[in-house]
Amino acid sequence: MLQQMSEATLTLLLTMLAVGAAIRFMPAAGHGRRGKKARQLAVWFGIAAGAIASVALTIINVEAPKSVNRQTVGLYTLPIAVVLALIFLSLLALRSRRVRSLLPTGDAEARAQFSTETPVPGDALVRLVGALFIAFALFRSVPTALNQAVMMLSGGVEIYSTQAVLAIVGYGLAWVLVCFLAWVSYRLCAWNNRVWPAACILCSLVLNHSLLFVRILKAKRWITVSKGAWNTISWFINNEAVFTIVAALALGVVVALTWHASRSIPTVGANPAEGRLGRARSRLYKSMAGTAAVGYLCGALLITVGVAIGSQEVELSAPEAHSVVDDQVSVNLADISDGHLHRFEYTTSTGVKVRFIVIQKSGSSFGVGLDACEICGPTGYYEKDGKVICKLCEVAMNIATIGFKGGCNPIPIEYKVSNGTLTVPISVLEASAPIFAK
Repeated sequence: MLQQMSEATLTLLLTMLAVGAAIRFMPAAGHGRRGKKARQLAVWFGIAAGAIASVALTIINVEAPKSVNRQTVGLYTLPIAVVLALIFLSLLALRSRRVRSLLPTGDAEARAQFSTETPVPGDALVRLVGALFIAFALFRSVPTALNQAVMMLSGGVEIYSTQAVLAIVGYGLAWVLVCFLAWVSYRLCAWNNRVWPAACILCSLVLNHSLLFVRILKAKRWITVSKGAWNTISWFINNEAVFTIVAALALGVVVALTWHASRSIPTVGANPAEGRLGRARSRLYKSMAGTAAVGYLCGALLITVGVAIGSQEVELSAPEAHSVVDDQVSVNLADISDGHLHRFEYTTSTGVKVRFIVIQKSGSSFGVGLDACEICGPTGYYEKDGKVICKLCEVAMNIATIGFKGGCNPIPIEYKVSNGTLTVPISVLEASAPIFAK
């Protein structure tokens, strides 16, 4: 249960914090119910569009896994999400200046506040961009979370078993937590009523998406990155919780400011009514700050300690025996026809140990590929609960797609099946040495 809670929370939390902050600064079309309705329509359009697109992509991945390439989806959606976030932030900054210019010059406190109720020219564009940003932000994380649920219950898992029930409960609690924290993000930005916490959250998400986009470009060999720069980028990609923690810290500052404000509210007024009102406001501020602190503490523990416990280092199985005949590496079919993952290792003429994996898919059909992928490199794959899982990113492969190029699938290699053996040309393994020499 802890593993499912941790994984789903890490996948969704930063996006949900950004969505909550974006909703806070979606402008109304004016004062009153009609003005607020325009904002609500924009928000729900973004949420609905992101949710529908996410469910559609998940269904396609399940029913026709070969028809959609994860890299291609990311290649087109990541830059759009980044550009929308930057445009949204720019429009908010411009709108803030316009709102302040409409307020009285002498009222410093009012001019310091950012009002979403004051209509200014261009609000319709802000709502449109905000709705599209919400849709694309959700589309970048929700399919991954839904895919976790699919993989969690696939492979003949008994849905009423204790393990499956605990996994479902943990997964559901993760969704409850991230939705609650999205609401807290919305409320905290409302209490503070300034743009900077939302800007910090959105910039964290933008940087996360930008690094993922760079990784895809490098995997496709469309760009070259120096070794030092790539090591830095890889560290941030492999420790993506850093971006979520930075976003949460920004809101943590708001929590501290809210708590401080609760202590400075007068609890004794000119009359009993004013005193009761002050005490009620103080309690409300303290309650909001305390609730937010507990929620962020739970989220922080899940994406740090929880992930560390749930994803402890997995040791790859030892390479199995094989024979070399002429210019071929040969494996007996009887040794690999059990439907499980088998790993083999060949030492090239330059001393590089090249690993490849074999798994029987059905009948005489086998999935054969290097123990590496274009995205995560030669970190390897392992088998767990009937699934083949990437050691680095924890993505479970669809076994039917192993042997095909794309996404986090093992890099396919040439092989032949005949006379009770599976053979791989040595020339192919020699050519693959640079992948494992990194």
